[in-house]
Amino acid sequence: MFKKSLLAIIILATAACGSAPETLVMSRRTGLTGTGEITAGRLRNSGEMTIQTNFETFTGRWVAVREGANQSLELLRSYAGGSVLSGTADFLTEAEAGFGTAILTSDGGRSMRCEFRYTGVNINAIGVCETTDGEVFDLQVA
Repeated sequence: MFKKSLLAIIILATAACGSAPETLVMSRRTGLTGTGEITAGRLRNSGEMTIQTNFETFTGRWVAVREGANQSLELLRSYAGGSVLSGTADFLTEAEAGFGTAILTSDGGRSMRCEFRYTGVNINAIGVCETTDGEVFDLQVA
């Protein structure tokens, strides 16, 4: 029973960590909104980013620089009553923060450059994006 419960917890935790962070943008000039995602963000410093509005889709690469990363490896020990069951599990925890940029191009011929501040292993971020024609978007990633 204990091993099955531990396995279920590990599977649920892995599934929750595996989803790509959702990206939201809103134009400061027109109020136009868009959504997208950052891929390969977990425990990585770069990946692909997509932002889609009603009128065009921006795609490209993002890169982040960590600052003051704090990593630790912990060992969790769990025991059931008596000597029937025992088990161990290793957990890697990482608290991090840093700055990132994204360089994106659209299917409509425009380019977009984003700058953001992020925290967390799965990337939670806030920032600003600007297109080549000067349209500024607020950026949220969670």
